[in-house]
Amino acid sequence: MKAKIINKELEDFEATFEIRRMNFDQALINYPTGSGLKTFKLKDLELIPENKVDKFLIENRQFLKIKLTKGISIFFYMALLESLEDEIDEKLVELNVLKDKYKINRRGIWEKEILILVNNKFPIEVLSSGQNFKKEGYNIIINKISEENFLNICFNEISKVEKEIEHRNRMLSGFGKAISALKAKDKNEQKLLI
Repeated sequence: MKAKIINKELEDFEATFEIRRMNFDQALINYPTGSGLKTFKLKDLELIPENKVDKFLIENRQFLKIKLTKGISIFFYMALLESLEDEIDEKLVELNVLKDKYKINRRGIWEKEILILVNNKFPIEVLSSGQNFKKEGYNIIINKISEENFLNICFNEISKVEKEIEHRNRMLSGFGKAISALKAKDKNEQKLLI
């Protein structure tokens, strides 16, 4: 896939580059200077497809919210879209990815557990698996979740995230105190030398 810079504020306006990697809101492009790579926001780019997979990603960018680790093909997104639309019996317009867990066993079989809200009205749990580096043969199980269970899951996940934030804030505070203590010690030592 290629990307043309459409933001007039950027120095490479109207230049076209090869995309190396892409997520939901940014693209890493092969850039001719510096480290050879540069990150751009997708809103600053016009994406140019070179094949049907590129076209799918451009039209269904919300699937990039689901992480694919090495070994899981982009074709998984296509299979998942088809499975979801079959289950909800309508076109997928909005995909809110709330939880995305991944594990792999020793035989090269990966498993994903994904919690999503589709089209802002279908709470769904997706259990999927596949063989590393295969483009087909995915096992995708779609489970609709009752609204009550979905809300309970969301509240539990919110509680976990809040506890993690509290833990991280304590860590940040500790680092801040350590830096302040060392700076104060250095100032005191400098005063003693004078």
